[in-house]
Amino acid sequence: MKKLANLKPGAYFFYGGVQWVVLENNDKIGATLAIAAEPVFNRAFDEENRNDWRVSSLRRELNGPFFDALIAEGANRAAFLDWESDLTADDGMTDYGTATDKIALLSDGLYRKYRQYIPLVDDWCWTLTPWTCNPSNSYYVRNVSPSGAAGWSLAYYGSGARARFVIWNRPSLYLSLMKMKPRTPAPT
Repeated sequence: MKKLANLKPGAYFFYGGVQWVVLENNDKIGATLAIAAEPVFNRAFDEENRNDWRVSSLRRELNGPFFDALIAEGANRAAFLDWESDLTADDGMTDYGTATDKIALLSDGLYRKYRQYIPLVDDWCWTLTPWTCNPSNSYYVRNVSPSGAAGWSLAYYGSGARARFVIWNRPSLYLSLMKMKPRTPAPT
């Protein structure tokens, strides 16, 4: 058993029945930012084709049934911190503001920041970054290809959902580690 706070970025761990990858440990607040190693499911960003994370059907599912499933698999509900996500669009529009969640997706900015630690997967995966907030194109959402390159798609299409959370890494939270083969570093 290893303490979560001692895991380095890029390390894998299991929590709530899901395998996660550490992106960052913040010693100042005693918390860890992690992303699912694989998509937790494939869904539309929003079933009504809206690119606004605040009203997204995917947001409701991640913070409802998916979060409840993590708890049912042994995750501690009190360990999850609220995280405020910046919803600035790819074109710089800030109309959507921010959203606060226990479970969310990475923004484009966070994807770029932590790219070196995020394993590639064989699926397109959503970010929560809209392409634009302009009503004439408010249905495009940024996503990431299997090669790791950024793209965009219509919000009602199905893509992978790689859940992201911030969790307290205090000493009472110990996690069993899975020994994994060293992975090839992602291209930069």
